[in-house]
Amino acid sequence: MLTADAADKKNTFKVAFLTTASIFVMGFLNALALNTHDLGAMISAQSGNVVWFGLNAAGGYWGAFLENFMLFAGFIGGIVLALFLSNKFAKGSAQAIFNWVLFIIPIIAYPLVLQYVVPPFISFFILAFACGMALRFFRNMYHLQVNNAMATGSVMFLGVSLKDKKSFDLFLFFVLVLAFAAGAFLYGILANIDVNLGADGIRLGIGESYMGRLSGMQGSYTGGRMAVVGREVYDNVSNLARMIGLGVICLIPLFFCPSKKAA
Repeated sequence: MLTADAADKKNTFKVAFLTTASIFVMGFLNALALNTHDLGAMISAQSGNVVWFGLNAAGGYWGAFLENFMLFAGFIGGIVLALFLSNKFAKGSAQAIFNWVLFIIPIIAYPLVLQYVVPPFISFFILAFACGMALRFFRNMYHLQVNNAMATGSVMFLGVSLKDKKSFDLFLFFVLVLAFAAGAFLYGILANIDVNLGADGIRLGIGESYMGRLSGMQGSYTGGRMAVVGREVYDNVSNLARMIGLGVICLIPLFFCPSKKAA
């Protein structure tokens, strides 16, 4: 039987594990979004999104501007909801499971359902909403409060910890940066498996994509973003290996939920 001190340490580790898992999922999600035909953008990085606000407004690309706005609004909305649900671990594992499920449902729903039934600006809002919630829900890394939605802050504090010779913090921030990159790495590996298996044509969703149905309007709707980025071809994400991988990495953390609020 665990002592109270050992139980607290185990609980703290579980909280840290959830934070790391959320970062891993963020890396995977951003890689997926960057290689998806109707998204093609970083979902959680608002710095770049705000830059596109100005560029698309200047160019008169109002369809792309709407996508930027929905990404911005969704991210803020997710943070607001998470603040209302601020006692994320106060009710033990049930609350932790609720928070994690609330985070992953939109992420899993996009490749399986959303890309087929809603326009991209709605997908942007929903996925960004999930990222905003995760930023508030899962940011405890032992004694640190981290930004798990992007790697910029972790890279900065990696340098700060190195300068201040804080070895444990240096290790933690290294883990955070590695987790974000590892999520993107896994996406790339699974994408290559899909290609090698010839699984790119396997569609696991419910039908033809929304953008496929509006292919004649695609240039006028997303032409601004696509013209500026210079990309004309996006992958589908409803492929076998990537969908199985996404499901697994989203479900595993459910077995590591903390039993009570970490100190």
